[in-house]
Amino acid sequence: MDMEQRLNAKLAPESVAATLMRAGCFLSAYELIKPQIIDSVHDFFWCGFKGGAHVYNEDQYARNVLWLGANKYLASCAWLVKMDALTDEQVATLAEIRTHRNEVAHELPKLLVDPDFEVRTELLAEAVEIVRRLGVFWGSIEADTNPVFDDREIDYEGIKSGSCLLMEYLAAMVGVAERKEPDRHGGDQAPVQ
Repeated sequence: MDMEQRLNAKLAPESVAATLMRAGCFLSAYELIKPQIIDSVHDFFWCGFKGGAHVYNEDQYARNVLWLGANKYLASCAWLVKMDALTDEQVATLAEIRTHRNEVAHELPKLLVDPDFEVRTELLAEAVEIVRRLGVFWGSIEADTNPVFDDREIDYEGIKSGSCLLMEYLAAMVGVAERKEPDRHGGDQAPVQ
């Protein structure tokens, strides 16, 4: 296919709509990941309330997290690796996701007209797994520290956060993963087409 044909195919209304949907899903994915890393790690050092405001052990947060990286994001990623919530490979993938997110957000016109520039949907699939893993990590801490779950058997790997469910849905919308509809009894039915 020559350049003119590729450009016409890229600018076809259905192609533009699909590109915008993939871009929106990718941008949303990044916005779901970021608080799971920065905010949730900071929240781990929560101490309670004082005067109606949340109180954090900022000294312990600085000693255990902030010194690990050049900024809160990188330091939080390093802390999550130390805690076995993420792997070094997943942190490297997160760096790729962040870089590609910036490309998508800042070069959207190029994404719409350049036949060689596409949303990297393989990174979206990896983002789903990273958010799932973070949900298991944070959910496990909640289950282990909340007395409501005492004397209950917990399927830690079965924990799915709201962010994970939304990520799975977004990925399914752009054809990266199959979305399953729950049946009335909580199980999965056949994938939705």
